[in-house]
Amino acid sequence: MKKAKRSIEKNYAKNLGIQKYVPAIDLKKIPPEKAFTILRKAGYDINEEQSEEIMEFLYILVKLTLKEFFAYD
Repeated sequence: MKKAKRSIEKNYAKNLGIQKYVPAIDLKKIPPEKAFTILRKAGYDINEEQSEEIMEFLYILVKLTLKEFFAYD
């Protein structure tokens, strides 16, 4: 299952054409079940696959934000 999540993240970023902009930062990730529960509790009518896609998108945003914040140019 862990391998499948990595492939989702890589495919998502690759499909958007932003893979070259996303730094290789390891993040502590929220377990998919917990993310699904949190999103459902917040009122989002989604399934587990959609919650995983949302979380992968958010991880990409976090990585890009960290890259911008800590970049020394």
